[in-house]
Amino acid sequence: MQTNFTLRSLSENEREQAVHFIEYREIECTALMEALLSGAEDIYVLENSRDKKFCALFYLRNTSTLFHFIPFLSEDKNPDYNFTDGEKIEVKKLISDFLQTQKIFCVYGEAYGGEYIKEILLNNGKEMITSIDYILMKNDFSSEMFKSEISIRNNWKKLNVRKCSVDDMELLVDLERGYSEEEVQIMEHKVTDQIIKFVLNKSLNSQTVMAAFKIEGARLCAIAKAATNAKGKNYYQIGGVYCQKENRNQGYTNFVMQHLLRYIQAEGKTANLFVKEKNEPAKKLYGNLGFIPTGKYQISYFQK
Repeated sequence: MQTNFTLRSLSENEREQAVHFIEYREIECTALMEALLSGAEDIYVLENSRDKKFCALFYLRNTSTLFHFIPFLSEDKNPDYNFTDGEKIEVKKLISDFLQTQKIFCVYGEAYGGEYIKEILLNNGKEMITSIDYILMKNDFSSEMFKSEISIRNNWKKLNVRKCSVDDMELLVDLERGYSEEEVQIMEHKVTDQIIKFVLNKSLNSQTVMAAFKIEGARLCAIAKAATNAKGKNYYQIGGVYCQKENRNQGYTNFVMQHLLRYIQAEGKTANLFVKEKNEPAKKLYGNLGFIPTGKYQISYFQK
């Protein structure tokens, strides 16, 4: 039987081609773009064997976290993806066979690809823990607020907002723990202090972390933070946004986000993020900062 597609490892001399392939929809796969630009391994390409055109990209981070870009599933009427019924079956089997060889725990990506991968994994016998739907948003800094200096509220004047370094690790641990417990922890998969410090150290070394500090008693405390979690070619993706419960509803997160957004703007990038569909306070915050919805995103977790 003649095969029309192959699913294989991306070669080093194909990185530029892969960057061009995903660039027009980089907002949906900023982490994958970062992986391509940083020279990460474990990137796989679905290729049309006849014309050698790329049809999809997959990145396996730490062997169990899958990032995907599957444009042939989108609503775009791209003639490159007018697959026959037979080709659709072949492609799905290739992806299914590939996923069966991996120990997938988490799947990140645009919602249309997420549903496709989720269906394949479930059909392969994987047990799903949960699936979370998000709204994908971007900020191109066209809002009036980015044409003037950051406005300072009275209750912000005692705050010190700055870019953090690894020297701030211990000051940020409690914030990172709170964020992990509220936003990341999945059921029985408890996030340990060791994992929290590992993630925080990696973020401080490879991303940009902004935090607001203030003196409480005689102690310097970090009360709110926001960071990039992926730096692509044209987009810097934001994540890890969190404020201590006792300091919420005072605009501190807004203040920290404004500093992070000014940094991204100065870098000449567009900011993007994804927010849970039912998180109304966060959606309001991001809307007030100039973010607009652009699509849907999904993260699914599975038993290994």
